[in-house]
Amino acid sequence: MRTPMTYAAGLAVAATALVGVAGCAQPAKAPTDGGTVSVAIQPTLTPLRTEPEAASTDAGTGGLFDLGELLTTISCDQTGGVWSYRGTLVNDTGDDLDLTVAISLVSTADSKLLTVNELDLRVPAGETVPVEAPSFYSDPGVDAATVQCLTGVTDKDQ
Repeated sequence: MRTPMTYAAGLAVAATALVGVAGCAQPAKAPTDGGTVSVAIQPTLTPLRTEPEAASTDAGTGGLFDLGELLTTISCDQTGGVWSYRGTLVNDTGDDLDLTVAISLVSTADSKLLTVNELDLRVPAGETVPVEAPSFYSDPGVDAATVQCLTGVTDKDQ
């Protein structure tokens, strides 16, 4: 017959044996001089690409964004501090185009954007439409010689 003391002794022996076996299962790696452990690179990892992907920035029908060659600027000037724009859009494609024309005034001294005016236009296939933005910006203190008028055209369907 076993006594409670023999049960406790057997349990202690079993626990010690388990701890000893568990400690032997995986040998610990010794750290290097810098305190780090050297681990082999996993073959499933791929390096991060740092070079930028190439994208087309060519303007033109079917180009990425800008359809600026369809726009002809007639005038972008100011009278008495009030700026107006006039031009034409030519659609030489076989499809109707829904376009946005952006007219920007930028200071040539510090490249500060003074204003942006956007016009949404539908240009039927094979037709030319006027682009007009009368009085789109007003500032009598702006010298026309220090301002550049920039335009851009984007296809709203893309």
